[in-house]
Amino acid sequence: MKILYGIQGTGNGHMTRATQIIDELQKKSVIVDVIFSGCGKDKFYDPSIISPVGFYKGFTFSIKKGGIQIFHTAKNLSVGQFARDVLSFDASGYDLVITDFEPVASMIAKKNKIPSIGIAHQYAFLHDVPMDRSNFIAHMIIKHFAPADYTIGMHWHHFNQPIVPPVIPTCFKASNVTDEKLILVYLPFEDKDHVRAFLKPFSKFEFAVYGGTRKMPKIKEDNISWHPFSKTTFYDDLATCSGVICNAGFELPAEAIFLGKKILVKPLKGQFEQVSNAMALEILNSGMVMSSLDKNKLNLWLSQSSKIKREYPNVAGRISQWVLNGNWSDTKQLISKTWN
Repeated sequence: MKILYGIQGTGNGHMTRATQIIDELQKKSVIVDVIFSGCGKDKFYDPSIISPVGFYKGFTFSIKKGGIQIFHTAKNLSVGQFARDVLSFDASGYDLVITDFEPVASMIAKKNKIPSIGIAHQYAFLHDVPMDRSNFIAHMIIKHFAPADYTIGMHWHHFNQPIVPPVIPTCFKASNVTDEKLILVYLPFEDKDHVRAFLKPFSKFEFAVYGGTRKMPKIKEDNISWHPFSKTTFYDDLATCSGVICNAGFELPAEAIFLGKKILVKPLKGQFEQVSNAMALEILNSGMVMSSLDKNKLNLWLSQSSKIKREYPNVAGRISQWVLNGNWSDTKQLISKTWN
């Protein structure tokens, strides 16, 4: 079997999830080619697993100071380029397209009449899970952004819906020692000066702040350590820290829940998925939510204890086997196995 796998290049969560699933597919002798959209060729990926055959602009949101910029997002849309990318792609030889909420691969599949599967957190919003129902337009965008013939949505809890748990890296292990004073911070869309002012007053704690790219210089300022993104050191700090401060994406909170870390999230303003994720965290009592970089919320959160670890199985392995089985319209067995 030969698969074209589309990965949304914004953030690192899509990459983490897709890498695990691709690795499991390759272990089963599946050939997987990858395309990215929404990022440049300097995107961090594991070359031993990922084989990119294209980087495309796709459709992305413009974000500044923790919120979506609607005008700049609309201004930067390149519908003509998107169409040219889809039409010019040679899709001969592919048996299946998998899209991790990536629109170019989704449209390539539709144009060439190749079966497609959507595997991502965003597909959970096609079901009755906690979501920002006031944002009807954003919900419609979620439905039509990267459509697929068959979809597998992911969430931290099943909410009695046909979805699966998050993909956690199989090499991921908690540290036997927790540093109660160490807090991991990943707020790549926030202004650095605002983050500094937010954290600096809490001098009894050490904050390891990671940037979204490898270009950020490593600097120590009082109780704040600034780090470029590094998979190794990031996961080392995640394993030993007592808590995580981040935007309300999906993968990092999933890893924190898996490790039993307390979570403080600031959803991106106007971002349907993040506002909905924040709602789910509160419903599950798995995290605290702040609408701004709120020192009072941070002070309260720092005084809280860690959460109970939540076990998730090897979801990537089970998804890969389900893909190979070929009965993609039947997800009942896959779903029951991943939650039990």
